[in-house]
Amino acid sequence: MGPVSEYVSYVPLSGLTETEREVLDAFGTGFRLDLGGRRVRGQVLAGMLTGAYPLGEGAMPALRLDDARVTGRFDLEGRTVETVITLRGCVFERTPALRMARLVSLHLRGCQAPGLRARNLRVASDLVLEDGFTCKGALDLTDATVDGSLRMIGATLRHPGAGALLGARLRVSGSVQATSLRAEGEVRLRGAHIGGSVHLTGARLSHPDGDALEASGLVVEGNLFCDSTARTHFDSAGVVRLTGARIGGDAVFSGAQLHDGVRDKAVLVVPHGKAADRTVLDGDRLRVEGDVKLDAGFTALGSVAVRGARIGGHLLLSGARIGDPSVVAELSACFSAARAVERVPVALLADGIEIGGDVDARGGDWLGRDTDGDPHGALRAYGQVRLVDATVHGSASLSRARLYGPAIDVLFADRLRVGGTLFLRKVRVSGSVRLQNATIGSSLDCSGARLHKPRLRPNGTVKPSLDARVATIGKDLLCSRGFQAIGGVRVRLVEVEKMVSFAGARLGGRTHPDHHRTDKALSAYGLTAHELVLVFPERCPPRGAVILTRARVVSVTDGPALWAATGGVDIEDFAFEAISAQPEVPVRTRLAWLRAVQPDFAPGPYEQLAAVYSDGGEEELAQKVLLERQRRRYAELHIAGRIWGKLQHVTVGFGYRPWLAMLWLLLFWLVGTFWFSFNVMERLDSDQNPVWNPPLLATDLLLPIIDLGQDNKWRMVGPSQWVSGGLIAAGWILATTAATGATRVLKRN
Repeated sequence: MGPVSEYVSYVPLSGLTETEREVLDAFGTGFRLDLGGRRVRGQVLAGMLTGAYPLGEGAMPALRLDDARVTGRFDLEGRTVETVITLRGCVFERTPALRMARLVSLHLRGCQAPGLRARNLRVASDLVLEDGFTCKGALDLTDATVDGSLRMIGATLRHPGAGALLGARLRVSGSVQATSLRAEGEVRLRGAHIGGSVHLTGARLSHPDGDALEASGLVVEGNLFCDSTARTHFDSAGVVRLTGARIGGDAVFSGAQLHDGVRDKAVLVVPHGKAADRTVLDGDRLRVEGDVKLDAGFTALGSVAVRGARIGGHLLLSGARIGDPSVVAELSACFSAARAVERVPVALLADGIEIGGDVDARGGDWLGRDTDGDPHGALRAYGQVRLVDATVHGSASLSRARLYGPAIDVLFADRLRVGGTLFLRKVRVSGSVRLQNATIGSSLDCSGARLHKPRLRPNGTVKPSLDARVATIGKDLLCSRGFQAIGGVRVRLVEVEKMVSFAGARLGGRTHPDHHRTDKALSAYGLTAHELVLVFPERCPPRGAVILTRARVVSVTDGPALWAATGGVDIEDFAFEAISAQPEVPVRTRLAWLRAVQPDFAPGPYEQLAAVYSDGGEEELAQKVLLERQRRRYAELHIAGRIWGKLQHVTVGFGYRPWLAMLWLLLFWLVGTFWFSFNVMERLDSDQNPVWNPPLLATDLLLPIIDLGQDNKWRMVGPSQWVSGGLIAAGWILATTAATGATRVLKRN
């Protein structure tokens, strides 16, 4: 009778009702008893579990009740219970008190309770709250320990505006099975440690004014499943907060629906404006050893923040919809009004993220093959996608993605590092793509991409649609096969190991006739590459200036449309070793292109082109280029210089056609010979007896310095004076220009 006196607060044996005696008999044998809705006091049940009532010899107690209505207080606070508790379909009128209790097991399948106070509870096996378990108050498992699994499949927790599940620092050795959970109020797992996986597939969590799932610092040894099934979606009205969480496997949000996030305080973003995001998934400093799957219909009507996250596997975004589509109308209005955006909506905030595998946001076809063919299977982002200081050890593919952010940098990825290829094939961008100081291990492939409505400066002017200045690309930069950038492309000081191709690209222009037009279609100042292809559609030349100043390439391929750029082509100090055109053009056409883009003479481009021809063994073409250089040079001097230049051009071709001097000497010699053959002059000195020889006299007059014994021997009178003077002047001019040309030839050789 000792135990009875210890628990005097319980109902005495003599005070038990007939139903309660029936329960006691079943408890002693461990049989299941269906009460059919009859009442039993909670004090009586607690007394049975703690030894308040004597049991027969050989009893094997276990509390197995179905459809009981528990009245009064079911209080096991601080107690140790060594029998199994299995209640099915029972209704508790008052909140059970299990604080600091030590239980072998606790199964409450289909039960209903106004709450459950179980702080510091310890269960030696599974804690089962499933099959329709309903809690209309706080389910408090703070600091609880479950040595098995926590099973809440199909459970319903209702505590709107407060904590529905309080599981801070909860310890579960197995898994948390909460598939199809319904929770109105916050589900709090802050600092919890789960030895297996967390299954929230198809769960519906609702706490619109705060955190729907607050799992900061959560540690999951297995996987985290917040995904959807064919019938039900994981749905969260409120923030899913995983700040600093650790996931040993995958974090799966495939098909999840996240909405009604909390608006964060606006923060400054570079270079101008503030971020205006409503966060629905906060995974800052998240650590995931496997993949993070935000794909297959994942929808976030707000910002997904994963700043500083570390993902060991892949980040999957194919088929995702991130951001609030309603922000696009406001941004488009700003673009149409040429008004810079001050508050930048953010769809994906992944600054400083590190991904061990690939980023896959591309579209695939209906067979799921590895293609970029289906735009419906690609990422759609409404607002800015930020990848500043992000690191992707594999490749990143946004092929066929749709990024909506008119008048802003919709893809902001300064100092992005990608180990493989960054695929932007056939991407459709409303806004600008910014990749300043990015490092791409393989290629940056923008083939077929279309970039419209670029970012606006504070003064309303247009910024580049693709800004990759000071980037480093290990293989190719491909902006070809229908690539279009309304705001132009800036690849200033970019280093590309192999090819830079703009074959078929359309640069510059306007999204709408009333919109601003960029002043620079292509800014490639200081670009370095092995091969540069600048072949634009003939009917669509660059709408703006093409800047190739101080670019360095091995070979360049151009076409007529390049030199028809509406803003001209700046080629000062542009260095290359080989040049070709599509279609091929003669040197005369190239010289015409140079004249068209250089109204003011500069010798560098001519010297560069001549050097390329000369190195290629085409000396005649090189001479034509250098001849044109000299012609343009003298054409811009004062009148005396222009006359002298004209003489050199006509006589010796500025030294590149020395044979012209011989032709002119021969012509003047024939004129002199003919004249003096019919006009014999008198001797100057009667003591001398020179022989009159018209050919020799003409030769002596034409050749300066050399004396052949005919000059100064005859008295030139009448027209012969002018003829002899003309021959002497022609001789000096031709000799001087010939000497100048010879000197230039010697220097060149």
